[in-house]
Amino acid sequence: MRFEERTTRRGRTIAVPSHLPRLPPAQALATVRLPLHLHWSAPRRSFDLRDRAQRARVYEIVLREGGPMDVLTYVDGVLLTELWPDLVLPREVRAAWATVVDRAMTEAA
Repeated sequence: MRFEERTTRRGRTIAVPSHLPRLPPAQALATVRLPLHLHWSAPRRSFDLRDRAQRARVYEIVLREGGPMDVLTYVDGVLLTELWPDLVLPREVRAAWATVVDRAMTEAA
């Protein structure tokens, strides 16, 4: 898998994969604590990825703040496509990811 780094108007980098990753079920639905570089405001908080709302929050954080290894660790492509319409993302982040998400949804149909 390749990642393309896109830079926002504010100079942030968004890591977008060439295709959506798939995680093993145990990893995709685990309880996780995000590393400090992703979630500095509440570093000890756990997220239960089995819970749709908590998974959405993790995906929003990772898509906005994460690098390639974060995407490969926390984001499952199938679960991302299911959440995609409901994720609260900055316009530039949504636009950067839209092509790969739309392509995955088209291929799945």
